[in-house]
Amino acid sequence: MALEVSGEEIVGLTNYEAALQLQTILVSACEGKRDGEPAIIYQQLRRWAMAKASWASAIPSFVKGCHDLPSFWSYIRGVSDQWEPRRQHVRKAMEALLHLSEHSSDVVNSSAWTGIKSARDRLGGAQALIPVAQASIKALIDHYELGRGNGGPPLDEHKDALEALRGLHQALGDILRLVDGGHSITAKAQKEAVDYLGRAAKALKGDPLPFAVSALCMGVFTALGFPNVGGWLGAAAMTIRKSGEAV
Repeated sequence: MALEVSGEEIVGLTNYEAALQLQTILVSACEGKRDGEPAIIYQQLRRWAMAKASWASAIPSFVKGCHDLPSFWSYIRGVSDQWEPRRQHVRKAMEALLHLSEHSSDVVNSSAWTGIKSARDRLGGAQALIPVAQASIKALIDHYELGRGNGGPPLDEHKDALEALRGLHQALGDILRLVDGGHSITAKAQKEAVDYLGRAAKALKGDPLPFAVSALCMGVFTALGFPNVGGWLGAAAMTIRKSGEAV
């Protein structure tokens, strides 16, 4: 069964499929693959497994002790300096958990780590928050299109930001149309919006409107299922000082 990822949420997996996915991620990490999406999924699956008190004895000690893949990498390098012995070590340690989970067909309850009770809740949140995020984006676009305030063209240093903000506004509009039509937010649509936001954030790292940027980040990431990341980015944005402000 294919893994469905929506933001930081994993849905539609049986207990066995989730345990098998955890093993797959750890086996790949034995080769040094410990960044990106697998790192996020590992933490989600680890929290899910650790929440099952009756499974405590079946969970490998390195899963209990390694809160993220970088810490697992530090551990597994001490097992062997070669990939295959590391992989064998992981597979052997995972046998008990796989055996235990195989006898359960329950779908993993993702609300245990996301705080989102259902896909319907997430879509409802998107319908409410995407227009707010779009309004914040439009305000930033209007601000930067003013250029020097004398009716001239936008400043050269704002061209990349404007392109990213316009793309983000459009991408969120596409997501809203999906939701309004009763469809799920696709991974492709989500990635496009997040990519545009990343470009905008990079271009606006010295932005003089920290509160507007904060609202933008909070609205976008919460709408897409990243409430914790959105809060972190929002808090970071609000610490940006205006140009020329004394430190």
